[in-house]
Amino acid sequence: MAEPVRRVLSRVRSRAHARQARLDRLRQNEGTLLDRLYGTAYESVSFPPPRDFEDGQAAEVLRFVLHLGRELFLAGSSTRDIQTAVVAVTATWGMQNLEVDISGRSLQVQYAPPRRAPVVMLIVLGSEDTRDLSRLTALERLTVRIVATRLAPADARADLDRLVAAPTRWPWWFTLGGGAVLAAMLCVLASGTARAALLSPLLFLVTNRAAWALSRTGLPSFYVTAVQTSLLMAGAMALIDFGVLSGREGASLVAANVILILPILTVVSLTEDAIDGFRSMAAARSVSLLLFFAALAGGILTVAFLLRGLDGDARDTTLAALPVWLTLVTSGIGALGNAVFMGGGPRLVPWAIAAALVGAGVKMFGMAQLDWSAPLATGLATTVMGAVSAAIGPPAGVPARAVLIPGIAGSVLPGPDLYRSVLQLVLGVPGAHQYVVTTLASVAAIGVGAVLGSLLGAGGERMRGRRPEARASGAAVG
Repeated sequence: MAEPVRRVLSRVRSRAHARQARLDRLRQNEGTLLDRLYGTAYESVSFPPPRDFEDGQAAEVLRFVLHLGRELFLAGSSTRDIQTAVVAVTATWGMQNLEVDISGRSLQVQYAPPRRAPVVMLIVLGSEDTRDLSRLTALERLTVRIVATRLAPADARADLDRLVAAPTRWPWWFTLGGGAVLAAMLCVLASGTARAALLSPLLFLVTNRAAWALSRTGLPSFYVTAVQTSLLMAGAMALIDFGVLSGREGASLVAANVILILPILTVVSLTEDAIDGFRSMAAARSVSLLLFFAALAGGILTVAFLLRGLDGDARDTTLAALPVWLTLVTSGIGALGNAVFMGGGPRLVPWAIAAALVGAGVKMFGMAQLDWSAPLATGLATTVMGAVSAAIGPPAGVPARAVLIPGIAGSVLPGPDLYRSVLQLVLGVPGAHQYVVTTLASVAAIGVGAVLGSLLGAGGERMRGRRPEARASGAAVG
């Protein structure tokens, strides 16, 4: 056994030395962005020698990568993955002397070869919390195919146009059905009864369609979120007043629907951007998240006076200990619903369910067996989920992010704690500020754990030497 072990260790050391030597060489060349591919799936790709582009040719290439970057952003890609796609595609076509800047709401690229006027182009990215996991999978596959097969720019442009023009994976009513399933499962996880779980999807559908109608009028998203939250609270209070639900059942119903309003991508991407060095993006996402919480609090405050005379159960939703099997089942079904709600295809669903089961299991183990706090157990759970997603995503032909995000919503989001902390804060309950801090720590732990886990999982994938050519062959759209 000693000889095989020595051979394995020798290969690991050789790869590590080769990667370090390549990084050192790249860092000495200030005219290239290829060092930004270090630590990505494209770090070992042998790109063609750089060549000069006329201004018209350069503009066409930049226009394509700007379009690709914007579509990746709208589909839910991370900032680093967008930058990686831009750099890898331009390097594949022989373009270097490139600068890329992603900040706030824009993506800017500049082609500036020596002794020539630069070609600078910019595109506005759009909404930061849109998501279409099937389109994200197809876009990442297109990027991999461009790099692996040296696809010509004209063919890549035609493929991207066809992809963007294609209809979404599911009709809008089907994705809403996925959200309704998620609302029911989250209600059960928030200690809701079967009756509350049946009513939770109905309230979700009403408030979701109301928010959609308001957004069509051009009303800013801040007010849309505030109105949606008010409708959610008012609907739950009406069900309680008419005796349809108890106070605790109504609280669990609201808590479940709060998760569906929460901008999950913003929560995870904010931490990713801060850690990966995209400070301006992280700052912009921080403002967006603060505005969301302000809108959420404002929506609750508009109907909070109704709660003052209610049973204390309506002000609280403490998680009762559900059986392990029920927690796992509801987490898995919730991940299924969220995968559909986010536009994921059949190929993605089993992996999203697996990620949710892993996250729920690890969080329960951390809190019940290790007696950890909720933020610590949540951080551990999302770290394991991130590692598993990054390890199984490429071989399965789906982006790791498309596996991770549905799993997070199905298993570890602190919906009941978020609802209770904001409600207690606006009602002036003693100790509310401390509870808010703990809840926000759990939210932050999701992002920190997801980033750490993704780095660990991706590192293991790279150590196996899997190349983009392998990923491009046979992977089906998720």
